[in-house]
Amino acid sequence: MINLALRWYDRVRLLFAHGVGLPLHHVYNLLPYLEFGLSSVEISRIECQHSPLAGRRAVHITDLHLDRYQPRHDRALETIANLKPDWIFVTGDLLNVPDGLPHLFRFLSGLRTLAPVYVTLGNHDHYSGVPIHRYSEMADRHKITLLINQAVFVSAKSGELGIVGVDDPSLHRADLRCIPPQVPGRFTVLLAHAPNVLDHLDDTHAIDLVLCGHSHGGQWRIPLIRPFWLPYGCSGRVSGRYDRNGHRLYVNRGLGWSGLPLRFNCPQEILVIDWTDTKEG
Repeated sequence: MINLALRWYDRVRLLFAHGVGLPLHHVYNLLPYLEFGLSSVEISRIECQHSPLAGRRAVHITDLHLDRYQPRHDRALETIANLKPDWIFVTGDLLNVPDGLPHLFRFLSGLRTLAPVYVTLGNHDHYSGVPIHRYSEMADRHKITLLINQAVFVSAKSGELGIVGVDDPSLHRADLRCIPPQVPGRFTVLLAHAPNVLDHLDDTHAIDLVLCGHSHGGQWRIPLIRPFWLPYGCSGRVSGRYDRNGHRLYVNRGLGWSGLPLRFNCPQEILVIDWTDTKEG
């Protein structure tokens, strides 16, 4: 596990945010169309050099917070279908309350008709009241791969894609011992909900790309001003690319909302990862 215990004030901060946010989610779920600033989705793109995967594509989404199925979820499915991914990665905060479970898996099963889906859990998933075994049962039923401190491998030409999914780093549930050793021809993606996982990776961890969410990109952005609040576990990382100790991280702004059903100057995001033969620019 990530070996630093949660400090008492960080634990209080997390519990306070959850204690305030959960009743709000229950209230807004009674008014599911009361959402603002979630009508647009931005497509972001990155390229990774790895010849055995050249021509292959993955899509990364995160922070669904999907307690009620909305027309925007159908639009997201259509957008992702048009991107023609080979794999789809979802990095946690799937829902907030147990009533969201059928709505969540309606969306995830829609993704599964497009490509294999790999999912990890976030802090809201643990706070939701849904036990982990229930997530696992539903994932198995819908042929979705739920990774909780686990790794899987996909063969590709002369190499392979390694997909590692760790439990939520912001709750110190991530066990980095599940990261496999480096193997020639393997490209390894680490799926983790919170960006602070990057602070625990060193040169012994054979990871080529880390994909996270958790920040919502700040959710409410005032031009030229940094977000006034980020959840614990972001370590100041808001959105986009970050590098540390030779590891490359991308923080996705996500598709949902938390606290208030509002995004301002911070559109939802879908990330496209393309593998190429040529070195990235």
